[in-house]
Amino acid sequence: MNILKEIINNYFNLTSTIITLVTIGLITIITIISYGLERRITDKSPIYIRLPIHLTEGAILAGSMIILQQTFHVLNNSSVNNGWLYANAQLTILLYSMYLLRNKITLLINLLMPFAYHQSNNLQRLTNVKLPYFIVSYIFLVAIVIYIYWQTDRLQDSTIKYLALQILYGIAWWILLWVDHSFSFSNIFYMLIVFVIYMAIIRFCEHKMQLTLAGYDTLKKAVNYDELTGIRNRSNLDKSSKEIYDKYSHENRVPLTMAMFDIDHFKLFNDKYGHATGDEVLRHVAHTMERELYLRKTHGEIFRFGGEEFIIIFRDKTAEECSPIIVDLRNALYSAPLFLNGKKLNVSVSFGVSELKSSDTGFTDLFNRVDNYLYKSKNAGRNKMTVEDVIYDFDENK
Repeated sequence: MNILKEIINNYFNLTSTIITLVTIGLITIITIISYGLERRITDKSPIYIRLPIHLTEGAILAGSMIILQQTFHVLNNSSVNNGWLYANAQLTILLYSMYLLRNKITLLINLLMPFAYHQSNNLQRLTNVKLPYFIVSYIFLVAIVIYIYWQTDRLQDSTIKYLALQILYGIAWWILLWVDHSFSFSNIFYMLIVFVIYMAIIRFCEHKMQLTLAGYDTLKKAVNYDELTGIRNRSNLDKSSKEIYDKYSHENRVPLTMAMFDIDHFKLFNDKYGHATGDEVLRHVAHTMERELYLRKTHGEIFRFGGEEFIIIFRDKTAEECSPIIVDLRNALYSAPLFLNGKKLNVSVSFGVSELKSSDTGFTDLFNRVDNYLYKSKNAGRNKMTVEDVIYDFDENK
């Protein structure tokens, strides 16, 4: 009973509660900011894009350490009493960041932290009889941190491995702290228990945050992406159009081209084979065009405008530069017919293409001109493209 009372008095009090809440708050901030930053990059992103983001994440982690330190000093009137609170909170954020951020800056911070948290102790350790314990524990910590860095995905799917690595990480760190600040091994045991509780709370909160963010992603996708084809929808185009016009209307030297196309005789697919087949044709066209835009590195953005009509925005390209790209897109679609229920369905498209002009007073002017060109292609017999009021037959441009 005395031991239990001591644990409750020392480890579950108002100061501990405040530190815990501050830790949860910092982790929430780290999660939200890093979530937004990591979405901007992939493993294939160039180093000059990834490095600033990773440095920013490292700065956020370092800033969290400083905030915890200042919070602890305020709560304890600059005393070092109950320093385990501060240490456990920092260990929690360090370990959590390893699972969340997964970059070399976070790895480096974890590896250097034993020498950075109390720099005055670095020289004292050289004459400390416990130096061998420090060396062995540090090597052990390095091995654990590197293992977590490389095996993050597998560990998050296994509660047992997650807990085991968490305990080993805590043991390594608390032995390092024991070298600098002698305390009983019973205290290490109590501190490890509190550390495990901290991480359990954090993992629960992190799980809830991930569900919330995933729900936000789902909602965002539903609002901005076409449910049938998976590409961006008219609502997304409406949101982007103002930004596109404001940027390119003031950049006379930087061109912007819009292409609108629709599927020739699409109504026949629905009437002859049914609406399910019509849906498959829409998906086929959208996916083929999106894939070809990506593979050809055109940086074109494709939207489903409505029905069988689609729009492609080509940034930094003139209408003349886009013409051969559009021919290639059409030919790729035409050379890859849709096979459905034993039937071969050849799909052709008609295009209208125009470049943003200095005389355009808004995005609507560009849209109306492109729409007019599209109808010229259709009225000329379809399977054609009209570029700046000049009609071209795709079959003559293979």
